[in-house]
Formats: sequence, C-alpha cells, structure tokens
Amino acid sequence: MNLKNLTVFNLADRNMSYLAARQKVLAENIANASTPNYLPKDVAKPDFIQEITNSENKLPLRATNAKHFTELKSVSDKKDAKGFAVYTPQPKNALTIDGNGVVLEDQMNEASKASSEYKRMITIYNSYKNMLSTATTKITG
Repeated sequence: MNLKNLTVFNLADRNMSYLAARQKVLAENIANASTPNYLPKDVAKPDFIQEITNSENKLPLRATNAKHFTELKSVSDKKDAKGFAVYTPQPKNALTIDGNGVVLEDQMNEASKASSEYKRMITIYNSYKNMLSTATTKITG
C-alpha cells in the first residue's frame, strides 16, 4: 500500500519536502552571510490544501489580474528540484556596506522554525501511520 495515496500522508510528505527545500535555501543564506551583494532568498510556501483539492479533476484557479497575488511580488520563475518557487524577498533591514542583506539571527531563527515544523510533520506522519497499522492489524484469540 502506498501511503502517499492517502491525503493526510500526501500533505505531510509535501510539507516535509517544502521544509527540506526551505532548510536548504536558509543554509545557503547563512553560508553567504559575508558574500558581497548577496540578498537572502526564501521558498514560497505552497497552498497544500489547494493542491490536493485541485488534483482531483478540478480546474485549477488562474490569476486573471497581476494584482490578485500580491504577497509574492518578487517570486521568480526559478524553481528548485522539487518544484518550489525560490524568491528574494524585499530586505527588511538595511544592507551592509558591501551590499549583503543576510541577518544571521533572522536566518538562524527561520532555520530553527523550519526544523521544528519538520519534526512536527514527522510526528504527525508517524502517528497516522501507527493508527493505520493498528486499524489494519488482525486480532487473534
């Protein structure tokens, strides 16, 4: 039985893939903290529920006006290997003299959040897997 065919496992797996991609981008930001003219990048969080509901022979939503999706104005067409959009957000803090926009404390905080969320997804995945295993176990006696 392929667990990814079940919605809860598919969502958990997709979210863990997103978090892994985000961890990779955050690690690149930290590694480039002293690179001149480097601006930190991030990964656009997909709408997982929308992906699931659109996958069952439903028509996907389309933007008919550029103003419909304003929160990701700077999202480029660059995608990582798993298909997540990588973008450069507008800097919230002043750049350093050499043009670097990485604030290590912010990047470390975001990496910690992503790690915690990843661990939470593993816990959810394993909990549902254990429940499914218990439900399908034959009782002998």
